[in-house]
This record gives sequence, structure tokens and C-alpha cells, in this order.
Amino acid sequence: MEMRELVGQFVERMQVLRHLVPILPDEQLYVRFESDDETALLLIGKEPAALGMENDERKTLTVRGSKEALASLLNGELKLQQLVRLREVHVSGSFRQLLLLESLLHLAKPYRDVG
Repeated sequence: MEMRELVGQFVERMQVLRHLVPILPDEQLYVRFESDDETALLLIGKEPAALGMENDERKTLTVRGSKEALASLLNGELKLQQLVRLREVHVSGSFRQLLLLESLLHLAKPYRDVG
């Protein structure tokens, strides 16, 4: 699956989950997911989340890693901090941005059948 599709699925989940609104920032946060050959930019804020093209470097959190690692992150299989500790992904940006992204990823993770 392409990076843009994975990020798009995450955006769709975020737009449905109204309980995420209180923790969304007033100003847009740019999250750039980079793998070897693909890049996808996600805009997160009080406005609906979207896939974007342009970004402000001061408000950007960059998550770099293999396509498989980023897929497991966006699908809710592994947490961001786990992947950082395993050295599967590298994150650059502020710690506050990292915590916000980790929270959103956890709260918007897809439900799996139990049983």
C-alpha cells in the first residue's frame, strides 16, 4: 500500500472520531512521513485533517523510516516510541509535536475484532 493511502486512511479515522477535537492544535501541525521512495504530508489542526503539499518547516514533525515501519505505525500495530527505540523510525521536530502525534495515533487506531 502506498504511503499516501495509509495517511489517507488515518485522516479518515481522525475525521470520524469527534473525541479527538479537544487535543487538536489551533495552528496547523505538519507531519511529514518519509520512506525510501515516498513522502506524504499530513496537516493536523482544528480544521479538518488533510493531506497537504506545502509546509512550514518550523511547524513540521518529520517521521522517517521504512515503508513497513511507517505502515505498522499508521495501522496502529506499533507505537511511535516503540519504533524509535527499535531504531525503525527517526523523528525530528519538537517533543510536544511528537507527543501530540503519538496521542492521535493511539486514539485513532483502528479497532480489531476480539475473538
